[in-house]
Parts: sequence; structure tokens; C-alpha cells
Amino acid sequence: MEKNSDKNLNRIRYSKLNITIALITSIAMGFLNFIERTVFNRFFIEDYLGLFSFYNSVIGILGTVELGITSSIAFALYAPLEYRNKGQIRAIMSFFKKVYIAIGTIIFCSGLIVMQFFPLLLKTEVPMQWAKIYFLFFLFRTASNYLFGYKSILFTANQEEYKTTLVSNICWCFLYSLDMVITITTQNFLLYSISISVVNLIRLIIINILAIKDFKWIKGAIKEKINPAVKTHIIKNTKGLIVTRFGNMIISVTDTLLISIMVGTATLGLYSNYTMITSGLTTFVNILPKSITASIGNAGVTETRRSMSKSFSIMNLASFFIYGSTTILLVNILNPIVSTFFGSNRTFNMLSVVLICTSFYLTCAREIFFTYKSSLGLYWEDRKRPLIAGLVNLITSVIFGKYMGLNGIILGTIFTNLFVNLLFEPTVIIHKGFRSSAFWFYITIIGRLLLVSGISILTLFINSFIHINGILEIIIKFITTLIVLLLTFLLIYRNNQDARTILSTVKIAFMDKRKLKKLEKEKNKEESSTSSDYQ
Repeated sequence: MEKNSDKNLNRIRYSKLNITIALITSIAMGFLNFIERTVFNRFFIEDYLGLFSFYNSVIGILGTVELGITSSIAFALYAPLEYRNKGQIRAIMSFFKKVYIAIGTIIFCSGLIVMQFFPLLLKTEVPMQWAKIYFLFFLFRTASNYLFGYKSILFTANQEEYKTTLVSNICWCFLYSLDMVITITTQNFLLYSISISVVNLIRLIIINILAIKDFKWIKGAIKEKINPAVKTHIIKNTKGLIVTRFGNMIISVTDTLLISIMVGTATLGLYSNYTMITSGLTTFVNILPKSITASIGNAGVTETRRSMSKSFSIMNLASFFIYGSTTILLVNILNPIVSTFFGSNRTFNMLSVVLICTSFYLTCAREIFFTYKSSLGLYWEDRKRPLIAGLVNLITSVIFGKYMGLNGIILGTIFTNLFVNLLFEPTVIIHKGFRSSAFWFYITIIGRLLLVSGISILTLFINSFIHINGILEIIIKFITTLIVLLLTFLLIYRNNQDARTILSTVKIAFMDKRKLKKLEKEKNKEESSTSSDYQ
């Protein structure tokens, strides 16, 4: 049996690998994606930007067919992979393969049906027959993820997601480079759409080859059936995830579809420039919680709820330092970035920027809840909230959008995240997962939101005296804002115990394996001594 010190060492090592690979490749991918979008803005009209966002929203709706079975299967694989129960792993993967093939087929057929309603959903100057042809390649890209990509879950559940992250991000970097060449040389959106499907297919093939190589025994004869208790848990979690996926889908795609229908595809294209930046930063900010999902799931098999509650508090603060700082920086430099790289005629007013950044903050604040909910298999307990949130978001976005246009639609999403998701979601993790009170956690949420708002107002005031344009404006405002927020965070959190733990953990992460193991043994010896003294 593996010792706890070795398990903790492995979790730290896997988390470090996942975070490091995701961080490095995401920065490269984000940089290339930004350049590619800059090129896209120069050579394509706004309608094509709008189509790109519209297609992704429709794909997001069709993706609800997946019903969250992936997260349920990942949770079910944590224990079998931890104890190397190959028979159960084969049985679960066989079931997963059949489900994924069915999902891919349903998504593709549903997409063909939805495509017939494009004339009612799109306000665009692009000929409708071409809009449908472009969509087919986006549809194929998504369907192929389910038809050929089921083996990637093995890496995720085995705390080795860095392997699929590396392959995926390298492929996306190649795709963005290829798209830039296509855009500059041909301005052909058809070739642009085809390239997305082809590169994604290559990515899936590579991941499949890696899975066959690393998990050779997965191709063995299936002699066992899924454990009844495991199957029951998968079904129960999937039922909870049906509502979760549906509710989250409504929230994620409502803004895009309503802007297209109520405001216009051209405005959606301008809005997509902002969401491209915030989405890229969301991926970057969420590297930490996403990279430790499997490690938390692994710990959930062996660790106590009390120790996981403590780790949740620390991880939540670490995530806040990242997304809180990013939000403050965004408020100050988002418009200068769009103006400098996409054109001054493609910027929104400051109110829209503040609303976009607020929505970004609230979205990122929820990621740590999603991580722990996924890792602990608490979807069934959270089954009601997402549907309520989805309906509230749809209603408020329509009402606010009618009177305030684009700003009203974004405000509807902010209202939903603030008064539904962040009000009820923490109770699932803290009450159900950790068996403790969430009162002080709500106080913390309010305090951090006020802190970010205060620093944002202060830095906007300071930066208002800067009257230059271009890249120099971005650099100066970035440095000024960063100095102010770091000094403020340092002043407020200098004596915070969780902040000190985060600093110590960062130092440990850079230790070599020998020093790390020695430190772990010393810690276990100290805990044993304390336990003996107590007895």
C-alpha cells in the first residue's frame, strides 16, 4: 500500500506538471490566438466575427446532449485508477465509448436540423447558403470530439492531463498560425473553417495514439461488468448533470444569441473581440483549479473532509489572487488593447467594459466551486440551481436587453451569477461536501468583490491622467495598475495564514523531488510526535 507521504508527493508532482504545462502552452496559445484575431479583424468584415461566435454558441447548445457524462465517468475512474483495478477500468471505458459514439451522432444530426433555422436566427450580410456550409465544418469538429476522443478521459482521471493539454495546445498553436496564413493570403472563410476541423482531427488521432501507448492493457478482454454501486453513482450524477449542463448552457450562450437576434451580428462581432480576450484569460486564470481537479478527486478517495475543507480555503484564496488581479488589470487596459490591435472604431464605451470585466470576475470566481463539485461528485446535490440560474439569466437578459441593448444583456448574466450562482453554489460544496457552515464564506465573497471594485476605481482614477495612445499606453497603465494592486494585496493579506501557506506551497513546488520527499517525511514525523504527546 502506498504511504500517505508518497501519495501527497505524487499529487503535488502531478499538479505541478499539469499547471506548468498548461501555463506555458496556454501563454503561447493565447499569444498566437490574439495575433490571429488581430489579423482576422484586418481582413474580414464584422459579420464573419459574428458568425464565428454564433456557431460556437449553437455548438454549445448541441453539446448539452453530452449531459455531463464525462465528469461522471471521470469521477468513477478515480478509485479504479488509484487501485489499478484494470477490469473495472475496461468495463467503464467500454460503456463510455458506446455513450460517446451515440452522443457524437446525435449532435451531428441535431446540427443539421438546427441549420435549417438559420434564416430566423441570423442577421448577416453573408449569403445564407455559405453560412450553412461554414457551419458544417464547425459541426464536424464538435461531433468528432465524441466519435474519436473518448480515451482522453484516462489521462484526466489519472492526474496526467498535462499530456493531453500539451498535445491540444500545440495543435491549436499550429491552427492559429495556419489560419493567419489562410486569412492573409486568401481571405477565404471556407478554408478557414476547414482548417479548424482538420487540425482538430489530427489532435484526436495523436491523443488516441498516446492513450494506446500509455494504457496498453485497456485493449484487453472485457470480463467484468461495471460495479453496480459505481453504475448507480454514474447515473445519479449524470441526472444531476443534465440540469447543470442545461442551466450552464443557457447562461453561456444566451448573451451571444440574444446579441445576434436583438442587436445584430455586426455588434456580436465587435463583442467577440472582447470575449476572445476574456475567454483566453479565463482559460489562463482557471489553469490552477482545472489542473488540480484529478488530484482533488484522488484525495477525495483517501482523505478526510476536514483536510479537504482546509485545502479548499487555500485554493480559493490562491484563485482569487489570480482572477482578482486579472480583473483589475482588464478594467484598465481592455479598451486600449482593443483600440490598438483591432481598431479604435471597434471599441465599446467604459460602461460596457466595466460590465464585461465584472462578468469575467464572477465567472472566474465560480471555477473553484466547479472544480470541487466535480472532484467530489456533488452534481446531484446541485441539480436545481443551474436550471434556476439559466431561466433567471434568460429572463433578465431579455428584459434588460430590451431597454439597454448590449449592456442590458451582459447585466442579466451578472445579475444571475451574483444573486443565484454565487448565492447558492457555495452551500453545495461547504454544507454537503465539507459539512460546515458557509456564513463566513459569504462574508468573504462580498469583501473580495468590494476590494476588487475599490482598487479598480482607484487605478482608473490614477490612469485617467495618462494621455497617450498605442502600446505605450497599455504598458504604462499595466505597470501602474500592477504596482497599486500588489501593494494593496500585500498590505491586506500580509498576516493571513492561508496566504502564508500559498507562499510556502509555491516554494515547495520549485523544490526537487529529493528535498520534497525529505520535507514530507519531516512533516509526518512531526505530526506523529504531536499525536503521541496528545495521547
